[in-house]
Amino acid sequence: MTAVQSMMDIKLAAADVPARVTFEPIGVVFEITTGDFITVRFDSALASSVEIYHWSNGISVWLPYPGESDYVVLDSSDQEMIQLW
Repeated sequence: MTAVQSMMDIKLAAADVPARVTFEPIGVVFEITTGDFITVRFDSALASSVEIYHWSNGISVWLPYPGESDYVVLDSSDQEMIQLW
C-alpha cells in the first residue's frame, strides 16, 4: 500500500521592499518585487524540517535534502516556475 502525500504551500512575499529568495543548499535564487510573492509546495510531513530565515531584503529557505519530497516553486499566478531537485 502506498502512502498518499499531503502537500502544503508556503507563501514568501516581498511586503515593503523588493526581496531576494534563496533556496538552500542548492542556491536557486528569485528576485521578487514589492507586493509580489512566490510559493513553495512540498510534502507537509517535512514542514518541521524546513528552515526559513529573513532579513530586511531577503529570505533564505533551507529545504531537506533531495529525495525527501518534490519541491515546486510557483509564481503569484500559481504557475510552476521550477521543480527543485
